[in-house]
Amino acid sequence: MKNFWILIMTFILTTCGQDNDAQNNLIESEAYLKNNLLNDGVIAIKPGLQYLVMKSGSGKTPTLSDTITADFHGTLKDGSVFWSSIDNGEPLITKLSQLIPGCQETISLMSEGDSWRIFIHPDLAYGESGRPGIPPNSALIFDISLLAVN
Repeated sequence: MKNFWILIMTFILTTCGQDNDAQNNLIESEAYLKNNLLNDGVIAIKPGLQYLVMKSGSGKTPTLSDTITADFHGTLKDGSVFWSSIDNGEPLITKLSQLIPGCQETISLMSEGDSWRIFIHPDLAYGESGRPGIPPNSALIFDISLLAVN
């Protein structure tokens, strides 16, 4: 019986710690995005969704039903890389509708040939659930080069 209570208490303490981490990540992510707007060239599409143009293109603009070919380099606010098609050696080819909401909305504003850095609030990314390599409530930063729209 004693082991049962130890197991229950360990579970409760572990769960509470995860909730605190998620809450702290959300607070830090929101502060990061708020401060990021003070940087030259950063444009807010809406609260929690921002971009910086690194290179302008002039090609086709995608819709959600289009398939895109793009280079993605995804980092957390501390600069750690969680995924990179560039590091993988080949661009991502996917329907725009298959991406997280923040990417869908931002890429639909890009033109072929554009390279943008986008900044995404956790609510427009993976939120409280996170992903392997992405803690819960993490703001995401992507360098995206839109190569083709089909």
